[in-house]
Amino acid sequence: MNIFKNIKEFFKPSRVNIEDNPYYQIRKDSFFLNEDDHKAYLEKGYCVIKDVVCNKEIEDFLKVFGEISDLDGFELDKHLLNSGRLFNPEIRRKTQEVINMNAKTILPRMFQMDKIDVHTGGAYQVKPPHVQSDLLIHQDSTVIDEEKDYCLFVWIPFCDITEENGPISFVEGSHLWGNTQRSLGVPWQFKNHIPTLYKHTNTVCINKGDVLVFDPATIHASAPNLSKFIRHAITITVLRKDYQLVYYFRNPSIGDELIEKYYVNEEFYYHYDFNSKPDEEKWPKEVVPFKSFDISKRQLIQLIKAYSSVKK
Repeated sequence: MNIFKNIKEFFKPSRVNIEDNPYYQIRKDSFFLNEDDHKAYLEKGYCVIKDVVCNKEIEDFLKVFGEISDLDGFELDKHLLNSGRLFNPEIRRKTQEVINMNAKTILPRMFQMDKIDVHTGGAYQVKPPHVQSDLLIHQDSTVIDEEKDYCLFVWIPFCDITEENGPISFVEGSHLWGNTQRSLGVPWQFKNHIPTLYKHTNTVCINKGDVLVFDPATIHASAPNLSKFIRHAITITVLRKDYQLVYYFRNPSIGDELIEKYYVNEEFYYHYDFNSKPDEEKWPKEVVPFKSFDISKRQLIQLIKAYSSVKK
């Protein structure tokens, strides 16, 4: 679908037919146990599920956090720390082990386990108490080919999330816009519209034990932690069984209209430095057309209004 064809007409809220959106159609195949959770996710790109995680599971996560914080390469300063971005493979390995262990008990409370895999990993999201601990508005990297399928992130806080200690806010409906080629190797397509996007976010506060399930394609931000305590959380990735991981890389040498698509596995995320071009002798790739979202502020606002007002 050419999402910007006849944009003046297409993005009038009264003209949007959500059933014509291919990214909505892909997500109609629910992973959720509860139909209402799936409906909320389809509409907004996220949902809150109450009373999922027990104290023992949170204690397991905190115990391993204490272990990785003593390893080389772990540095918690004034900024939010994502353990998946740390270069020490031992940090990534320990994180995956505790996530995979607890995913076996946590995920069946929310999802249809005959559809999803329980060994998909995740990362610690650690926010120190500092005015500069916010996370700029963004979309998370693509994990699988989102032209064919979708995945979910389960975000588990270890305390109540309030307006003070750094809640997440979302641009509702943005998971259906079709920006499917995202990674640290691809400049973010909406980076020129950050002030506008912030004006259209919805903040979500949840309690300890609750989880926030969201689509990595949903545009979101995280406010600074203005409390006196570290705000701990962890993410678990939810992928369909027999998934294939992909990684996109924008290589200037092949021109503006093409992009490299690498077929990778979990080992890639243990060792890749997220800056350099992936080793194509190790990871098979193909070159595919690049999907450009070079749009004006007016077009962006039309897009936001169209999908935030759609009733499913």
